Amino acid sequence: MRQKGFTLIELMIVVAIIGILAAIAIPQYNKYIARTQVAEAFALIAPVKSALVLYHQEAGDWPSGSVAAKHDLLGIPRRDDFGGDYITRIAVGDNGRVNITFDTEANGVSALIAGKRFQLRSTVNSSGVITWACLPTGNANKIGTEYIKSCM
Repeated sequence: MRQKGFTLIELMIVVAIIGILAAIAIPQYNKYIARTQVAEAFALIAPVKSALVLYHQEAGDWPSGSVAAKHDLLGIPRRDDFGGDYITRIAVGDNGRVNITFDTEANGVSALIAGKRFQLRSTVNSSGVITWACLPTGNANKIGTEYIKSCM
């Protein structure tokens, strides 16, 4: 009589294959989650970019003063009031720079970007055309460039 079922070796091979796939898939999934959370930052800074461009075109320079004064001049929310799920602060700095800080892991942010920062930097060419680039900022808490590639 022939027995039905799997041998121990066949089961061990299946478990090994699943383990290898999980070892590859889980880190990639975590990076995917972090990139989707960074996409929220890009959506939240779009109106800030527009306000900065409009201000620069009208005034010929970037707004100055405190962060709160710059936000008031631009007609955008204060730095902690943007309403994002993963962003804790967006602050307009000097020379048309915008600093973005992610919230903590305890508030649902991926461990790969929790508490990390990056900066949106403007460049004005001789024709007055403004271009933007995202760059990691801060020392220990700067975000990895792989998460802000789509902004560059």
